[in-house]
Amino acid sequence: MFQRAFVVAMLISGVHMAGAQLTVYSEPVAAVDNIPPAPVVDLQALVAMDSGGRSVELTWSLSSDDALSFQASVGGTVVLLGDVRGYRVYRTDAGGNELLLATLSSGISEYVDSTVEDGQSYIYSVRSFDLDNETEIDAVAGSDADMARIVLVGGTTQVVVEMTIKASMRIESELDIEDEEAVGVFTTQFIERMATLLGISPERIIVTELVAGSVIVSFEIVEPNSSNIDEFSATTALETLKSEVAQGTDAFNLLGKVLSLEDSSISKLVPVIAPLDRNGDPILGWFTREGDQVDFDDFFLFADHFGTEQGQLGYDARFDIVANGRIDFGDFFRFADDFGKVVANASVISGS
Repeated sequence: MFQRAFVVAMLISGVHMAGAQLTVYSEPVAAVDNIPPAPVVDLQALVAMDSGGRSVELTWSLSSDDALSFQASVGGTVVLLGDVRGYRVYRTDAGGNELLLATLSSGISEYVDSTVEDGQSYIYSVRSFDLDNETEIDAVAGSDADMARIVLVGGTTQVVVEMTIKASMRIESELDIEDEEAVGVFTTQFIERMATLLGISPERIIVTELVAGSVIVSFEIVEPNSSNIDEFSATTALETLKSEVAQGTDAFNLLGKVLSLEDSSISKLVPVIAPLDRNGDPILGWFTREGDQVDFDDFFLFADHFGTEQGQLGYDARFDIVANGRIDFGDFFRFADDFGKVVANASVISGS
């Protein structure tokens, strides 16, 4: 853990000599806190039902900085090492609207949201804050930690969690970003080394921006396509990269020393129109979203994922129809119920 350091209030003294007179003056300098507190972990959102209706109960583990500790340095200066003033609880709905629900004191690790609406989906965040900073939770989009903070409050609203896996890596390099040829070589080598490190195809890594200085490389990792289905998901790939960087990987040494990696992945709720048959009943096996019928193309796509479990290569929750963390015969029999059905609102879904 990086040692935390704060600039504390101190006196800057000056001396002015005027003949035999010695004039001493002092000026206070305000404290500046530019290091955010550690994030909360293990955030869980669970739907509860009581006589008053539905609510969502949130629990989390406190920030590791949720205590004030001091260390006296040489000269008697007191340096603050940990500082959490409290926690802010946020809720984001399927429309992307974020609402501050509460501001809590330090030491509090639970909250009940009783203002939810039936049939709606929400993503919750709990951010630790100090005097000047606020820290988002550290969870890769689509990871178990990320999904644990997403809830559907009853009803039949159809939503999908759309994830964008992206990050930025700071590399100690003197690359001239005005030199197009040098930038091209650097980008190619960066992608090749990351692909080798993560064991994924290079085309899944997209460099979106380069910033000069100690070069900051912003990039995205996309999901595997049908030709590389056995590779890790984008979420798992980024989790692996974060672990490798934390352990001091030398995979990028030809380009320069890796100084830091910042995860900027996002999850958002996207409302979708559910496929329905002529009777208005939901169709769960229309995976391809092509044509207007559940056919063999959907079956072959399902078969590609059959037998996988959550956390394994090839697992995709879309095919876990009877949600139990495994794509098994329970899902196959439910798919068989839909096979051959005509999607009555296929044109509406394709248009949206």
